[in-house]
Formats: sequence, structure tokens, C-alpha cells
Amino acid sequence: MEGAAATHATVVRVDATGLAAGGVALDAMLRDALAPGACVRFEGAWPESVPPSSRAVLRAVPALTVAISPPEEIEGSFDVVATDDDVRAVEDAFARAPLAAVSAALLLRAPRTDVDDGLNAESAVYSVLQAGPEFRAWRDATPARPADDADLARVRVESVGDVTEIVLTRPGRHNALDAAMRDALDAALADATWSSGGIIVRGDGPSFSSGGDLDEFGTFPDPATAHMVRLLRSPAGRFAALHERLVVAVHGTCLGAGIELAAFADHVLASDDTRIGLPEQAIGLVPGAGGTVSIARRAGRRAVLSLLLRDGTIGVDQARDWGLVDEIVSHDRLRARAFEIAESLT
Repeated sequence: MEGAAATHATVVRVDATGLAAGGVALDAMLRDALAPGACVRFEGAWPESVPPSSRAVLRAVPALTVAISPPEEIEGSFDVVATDDDVRAVEDAFARAPLAAVSAALLLRAPRTDVDDGLNAESAVYSVLQAGPEFRAWRDATPARPADDADLARVRVESVGDVTEIVLTRPGRHNALDAAMRDALDAALADATWSSGGIIVRGDGPSFSSGGDLDEFGTFPDPATAHMVRLLRSPAGRFAALHERLVVAVHGTCLGAGIELAAFADHVLASDDTRIGLPEQAIGLVPGAGGTVSIARRAGRRAVLSLLLRDGTIGVDQARDWGLVDEIVSHDRLRARAFEIAESLT
């Protein structure tokens, strides 16, 4: 095993044949090699079989596990499956914020059968990472700017027949989700709970949402209070509770919280100009608006890690193939089609 002596190595490379030795041997080998925030890369010739004890170690090891072209029957034992051609991009992304990458992998290993449990776990990890060195380095290098639209409304709510339409109204900032929008969205969804018809959520301007407002990141008083506030004002919880009645119509930029919230809905409609991504890992964080629950449920845990660890965004066709969106329409048809779907839910 390369890197065993270098306890601070970012990536530990393991000959895949070592998996056949069983859990005791594999656990001892990794225990001696790993440092906090490590990536374990399994490569080479794969054994004919991997015993359950080795798979148990892979489920528990506090590191990001990457497998290079493993047999299909054991792909699910690893956090990331890569090829020789794309593993470098994964490792480069990992190296920018290894603590965040490992934290995301650990959150995603156990499927969350209960939404509230998943949101609680995600928020706790997110809060801890906001106090960590990776996020702090990003914040120090990226000074926050004061908001120039503090007095403007963040959400518009209209009733059209039996349909409630909730519109994000911060187009100049690509509907970046700040505390004011979070609270307004939470209140609008709380009110819509007591109606009986379909609910549409969409955005004004060039984008559905560019995700959380980066200028507010790190302004929490302390991690524990931030965690509690996130749970008390939780659009993710509202989206999850209303999922059967929700039609989310996304367009343009749909990053971070934008896709994390949308993915809770049973009906995600996208215009053909939509681009989707999760930028959180690059700034030392995990998704914080429910993405480790919502996206994992729709597309699987490795889709979440792929969005986090492969730079850039994916197009709407790939998003549909992954199950992140259900239907694609032209931009000029987006609102009308959203109403067609919502009216069918009344």
C-alpha cells in the first residue's frame, strides 16, 4: 500500500486485492495509514470476491473511498466510482477541502428513512464545518459584501384558483437565498399548508436560484445557534412535508439550495436552459438546505458526491437522466406547464 508511512498524505492508494484479506486485515491496514480528512483510492486488479467483513470496514471507515473501475457487484461499497481518466479531477476537488468531502461521504452512507433525522444530521455537520479551517480560509479570502437590496421583498405569493404560486423575487442576485428569503419562503409554505390545491415555486429573473447567499455565509453567532436557527426556519422541512402538492419550476442557474430544495418536490419541472450544481464542497461545506436527503433520494448518494467533487454543473438532460428533474420544457412554456401540473393536483 502506497502512502502507509506518510500519515499526512491526502490520498492513500491501496491495491484492490487487499480487500480479499478480510475486515480485520483491512481495518488494521487503514488504521495505520489514515489521517483526518483522508481519501482511500482502491485500484489495480480486483479480487474475485470481497468478503462481508471488508465491506463492513468500507461502510465505517472515516475517509472518502474511491474505487477505480470496480466490478459492478461491489460498486455500492464505495463512496465514489471513477475511471483512470477522471479520478484526477475527483482527487483535485477532494484536496481543496478534504474535511468537507469526508463529512459529505459519511452523511450519505446511511440512507435516511426519516427526513427530519436527515435534516438534523446534515445541519449539525454543516454547522461544525462552518467553524472549521476550510470554510474559514475561504471566508477570509472572499470578503462579504453588504446587501444592496435589504428593503426589497424576497417572495411574492399569489392565489390563482386553487393553486398557490410562490415566486422568489430577488432577480438581481439570481434569487440567492439569504436569511430574509429563507424566512419569507418558510412563512409562505407554512401558510400554503392550510390550502388544499397545488403549490408552485418558481423564480423571477434569469435564474431559479444561485443557492445560499455567499455574503451571509459565516455570519452566525456560533455553530450551535446556527444549527438551531436552521432547524427552526427550515424551508427544506416545508418542502418535504408538502412534496405531493409541490411543483417546482427551475430555470437558468440552479445551484446549492436551489436544487436541494427543489428535489424534495414530487414534480420538478425544468426549462431547457437549466444548469445544476452543488458548489458547497469547494468552500469547505456540505449541502446545507437538505441536499444530502433530497438529492440522494432522487438520484442516489453517488450523484450527490459527483456534483460536489466534479467541478462545474450538469445540463438539464443529464439531470433528467439522473432523476433530478421530471420534465423539460422550453423557457417560455415553463410557467404555463407548471400550472397545468399544479391544477391536476387539486
